[in-house]
Amino acid sequence: MNRKTLFVLAVLALALVAGWYFTSQVGLPRVPAQAERWLPGVQVAQVKAIEVQRGDQPLVRLERREQGWVVPAKADYPADQGVVNKLLKALAEARKVEPRTANPELYGRLGLADKGEAEQRAVRLTLEQGEAPLRLLIGKPGQQDGQLVRRADEAQSWLVSQRIELPASELDWLDRRVTAIPFAEVRELDLRHAGGERLTLARDKAKEANLQVRDLPKGKRLAFDGAANGFGQFFADLRFADAAPLAQLGFDGKPALEFSLTTFAGKTLKGRFYGKADQHWLLLEQGSGLSASEVPGRSDWAYRVEPYQYQNLARKLTDLLAKD
Repeated sequence: MNRKTLFVLAVLALALVAGWYFTSQVGLPRVPAQAERWLPGVQVAQVKAIEVQRGDQPLVRLERREQGWVVPAKADYPADQGVVNKLLKALAEARKVEPRTANPELYGRLGLADKGEAEQRAVRLTLEQGEAPLRLLIGKPGQQDGQLVRRADEAQSWLVSQRIELPASELDWLDRRVTAIPFAEVRELDLRHAGGERLTLARDKAKEANLQVRDLPKGKRLAFDGAANGFGQFFADLRFADAAPLAQLGFDGKPALEFSLTTFAGKTLKGRFYGKADQHWLLLEQGSGLSASEVPGRSDWAYRVEPYQYQNLARKLTDLLAKD
């Protein structure tokens, strides 16, 4: 390789680096070094309540309690703490990038109008901190990044540096996790169907990669080595589609499916599924011994799961066997 070739390669490498830097920066709003904060008075730890009004949807209210953020309209069910904290952090750190219109007739173009078509109307966001609530209007995202915003008591709108993400519905504000038990911790899972069929899956050691069927009929084999793993993985990140206090719902008759999951730590989670109006509702039993991070769901609530979720757990032995 001669000197001319090395020079050409060096130039190409520099061009690639410069191109990468340019493309990585083009999507970022240009924030002046001394740009002022949009909401200098916001102190994350001092915000006690949040209200969100999106169009004609019902008002969503969140309140800070000793145990964290909750949704009062959902019987104080826990909110998704990460979503709330991310929102407050973005508001506290947002800086003014550039002013936009102060003309009310042009607010609709920015998604900051009080009336009009859905895409023209702002999402109303209220923070309760101190004596006077802080009322904000959240418009469209910036073309590259950031957010178009306005304070309700000011005519001037701004492009700010932070993307302000607001869940689309009350349900999306909730902590929808029911179970978060890592598959590696599952030692045994026992499933009992209303019709009497029973399926037990287990492994003797944590280092074993796959769950096996206990009492597999002679001459039968699984379709593939990990065919039963989906049952245990079901509990690794189970999230509900809806939830209601158990006292508000009535479940009659025998459950469609019951389960008992045992971990290598010797903890046992039990629960049962009921069918109600073509829906599948999960009830957890008390006293599993598992931590709140492993089982965020509560025994005094009922959780509706999507049909595909239920069907994944309600499979029977015949669904796992090889087709001979």
